[in-house]
Amino acid sequence: MKKISIYKIISIIAFIILVFVLMLPQKYNINKKQKTEECIRNMKTIYEAIKNYMQDRNEDFNGTAQDLVRTGYLKRTYECPEDGVGDKYIMSGNHVTGEIIVKCPNEIAFPDHKLPESIIEE
Repeated sequence: MKKISIYKIISIIAFIILVFVLMLPQKYNINKKQKTEECIRNMKTIYEAIKNYMQDRNEDFNGTAQDLVRTGYLKRTYECPEDGVGDKYIMSGNHVTGEIIVKCPNEIAFPDHKLPESIIEE
């Protein structure tokens, strides 16, 4: 009968622990809060870009993030990190009223993906 060395036992246990640790975030969606915070940061950046656009040009903004990149108000386009590619933010700005709208395209599925009122009321 062969004996199993202590090193093999430790290796097997370490492998099982590693698999568990790698599966844990996906199983319990631990990254959900991080994705929500990233989405809100993206919307804040877009909000500020639209605000600067309207102040500099004295006109409404009814475009896309790509328009803000072309005019130099954003460095890149942003997408909601929750679902990935193609999730473009909904955005517009009214120069006369000062109202700026930036919404996550996944707001219905992820109600936490909203700009805080403190940002909107500035």
